Amino acid sequence: MPRPSSAPIFVHSGWRCSSTYVWHRFRAVPEVTAYYEPWHEQLARLTPEWIERERPATSGLRHPNEGRPYLSEFAGLLKPGGGVRAFETRLALDGYFLPAEQEDPGQAAYVETVIAAARREDRTPVLACCRTLGRIGWLRRRFGGTHIVLIRDPVQQWRSFYSLRKRPRPTYFELCQYVILSEAAGGEAGARRLGLAAGKGELADRIQAVRRRLKRAPARVSFAAFLAVYVLSYVAALPRADLVIDVDRLGADPEYARTMATAIEVLTGVRLDFSDCRTPAPHAGRLPVDYRKEAVAMIEALDLSATLTAPGPVQTLYRKLVRALPERERATPWARMLALWRGRGARLGAARA
Repeated sequence: MPRPSSAPIFVHSGWRCSSTYVWHRFRAVPEVTAYYEPWHEQLARLTPEWIERERPATSGLRHPNEGRPYLSEFAGLLKPGGGVRAFETRLALDGYFLPAEQEDPGQAAYVETVIAAARREDRTPVLACCRTLGRIGWLRRRFGGTHIVLIRDPVQQWRSFYSLRKRPRPTYFELCQYVILSEAAGGEAGARRLGLAAGKGELADRIQAVRRRLKRAPARVSFAAFLAVYVLSYVAALPRADLVIDVDRLGADPEYARTMATAIEVLTGVRLDFSDCRTPAPHAGRLPVDYRKEAVAMIEALDLSATLTAPGPVQTLYRKLVRALPERERATPWARMLALWRGRGARLGAARA
């Protein structure tokens, strides 16, 4: 088998979209250095002790437990006082939708630092992150490489956010959606619809501000913000992807998993094994969210209906939305009467039992 290329591989996804699993499969390849969440704001303060603490077993995120810390690959990039060399906190979300033509020397220097570290070890650099869907064009223009985009059923992805709530307060993942939408060029109408305004100060301050303001917001508001970021992100990413992986199919269809592994090998020279991938069971129970209603309203607010239905790569997103948000059948008087009779019959049967 030929040795993998030294060209970088970027894995782009949203949060709770199986990117950790795909990163883990790349990490298992000896010729690869796979960086986990290389745009995470925590890298600005990372220390050896922090690296040692951050493990799947203690994360509470339901990730596969391989034993090794998530961030081991950054150990050789730490500054004496802590923090990854050349990383700036602003890189996490400030440039989430970074235009391809915009100059950002600081970000370019950071990405080059990470890539160069892998190449010095004669390894293929893999950068897998949940914060890069909107800047894929910028990264491609400056670093080339292979760009793999992961996509998941939007309702199940958001339900995964919501399922991590330890009390009725928004999770970090939900708060990031509010911050991204409030600051996104092209997302202004969606932000106004939810009453979001761009924050000020450092990222931690902006996250705390939306936490205070929206800690009791109904679930539908959280879903609407997520849906806006989801759609805007994939509209930006899909036309620039070399390969799109439907992670719902990856764990449910072994033939599809083999096809995706072959495609990655053809593109990069890296051979992955997805045979252990399993699609999580759908989140059970009902939440007070009319997913289709919220999605349609947000897409109309963002004026993206024509974009989603146009031919081309974005059709992948459109099909994902259609499957996740099926149109409800119209309730005719006859259907309502049948439902009433069935309900009465069920109650009568229960009473007799």
